[in-house]
Amino acid sequence: MASNALDSIIDAIRTVVDAVVSNPSPSTIGVTLLVLLLPFLALFILALSQREQPPTPPPGCRKLGLQGKSNLSDQYSKKYSRGADPSPENPWIVKALFIYPLKSCAGVELGESDVIRTGLKHDRQFTFGQYVTSLPSLDGKVESEWNFITQRTFPRLAKVETEVWIPDPEAPGHSPDAEYVKSEGCLVVRFPFSPDADFSLDGLKAYGRILAARLSGKSEPVIEFRVPFNPPKDRIKKMGYRSEKIKIWKDSPEAMNIGCEVPEDVMAKLKYTLGVTNPLSLFRIDTSKYREVFKCAPKKKDVGFQTIIGMADSYPMHILNLASIHHVSCQLPRGYSPLNALRYRANVYVTGPPSFNEDDWARARIGDCTYHISCRTTRCKLPNVDPETGLADRNEPGATMRKYRVIDKGSQSPCLGMQVTPLTEGVISVGDEIELLERGEHFFLKV
Repeated sequence: MASNALDSIIDAIRTVVDAVVSNPSPSTIGVTLLVLLLPFLALFILALSQREQPPTPPPGCRKLGLQGKSNLSDQYSKKYSRGADPSPENPWIVKALFIYPLKSCAGVELGESDVIRTGLKHDRQFTFGQYVTSLPSLDGKVESEWNFITQRTFPRLAKVETEVWIPDPEAPGHSPDAEYVKSEGCLVVRFPFSPDADFSLDGLKAYGRILAARLSGKSEPVIEFRVPFNPPKDRIKKMGYRSEKIKIWKDSPEAMNIGCEVPEDVMAKLKYTLGVTNPLSLFRIDTSKYREVFKCAPKKKDVGFQTIIGMADSYPMHILNLASIHHVSCQLPRGYSPLNALRYRANVYVTGPPSFNEDDWARARIGDCTYHISCRTTRCKLPNVDPETGLADRNEPGATMRKYRVIDKGSQSPCLGMQVTPLTEGVISVGDEIELLERGEHFFLKV
């Protein structure tokens, strides 16, 4: 039916064009232009009718995050490429703060954050996992397990946006019994998805949604879903969460499979967007079973506690010096743009120290908290993914870093930034001064 309608429209346009050719008068030209413009006008009106309405905020909650422009908006300024010893004229300070509630997805910028044992509060508490089945063994047996996914293999994760909404007594609809108030807030996940478009009614509406997204400055329409941030026991029981092991590198912690919170059709569209073919689900770290960290973390006998993390790779926090990123940018082959600091997914971006000065930091005070600088951050291919486009470069900046940043005797990978363990709990804020308390040698331990 859509094909017949399209053929009729084309025939009508051809008839009008033939009329103009045979009688090119001002009146026939005007009619022709009107006929040719009508389909575009109709599509524009359709696009306006398909504009996405902002979802209603979660009752009783406010959005966590920095208001206004990013503190990294001037990150490419050459003034951050220089550094010196700390002084009143050159204080070492916190430039920007980020959390990544959903592992390997876009982060949330903050002006300040609570610092808890697992790092910045709300950071890396969730991850997507795919169900992977091994090849048959010699006796025909196969093994299946949930495995976390990251931008290393699915770079489009960079386009998955996240928001954290936290309970606020001043927020509209606040009540102790409100759905997300009882869950310590909610995680909002938003991802791009372009529906199939053709000349059927649904297809034309899809065209309208795509055009509406473009008119609003987005590359594609988006789909959104919400999950409770820290669900209480009654919701866990009601929804039937499953406690399952998920492999994160060599670790296989028990976590809550909360995929049941995501509608099946939404999960199917997310799989298509990411390019995942295996079963996909969403996991939340079990707060009663945080992962213990040993390796280069401070020892319990020395600090009185064992370091713990949620879904992070290795350590609770990650600090990065903007001058170091500038240095790597300057070494890139000709034709490459300066590196966006967000490629490195740090929690704390600092300015003031000279490039790579942080390589031998051992202990520091930032604001009212003290930190153990546990080891250097080894780098894989993830920084090759552009966080703005979700596209992975085949070589850079990994190839450049490998030329001169393989500096740790415990690893053959290039290093940039430092892995950090909080020694005290408190608050960290943009503008906090950094006081270096101790320097020392580092040796990266894989296990």
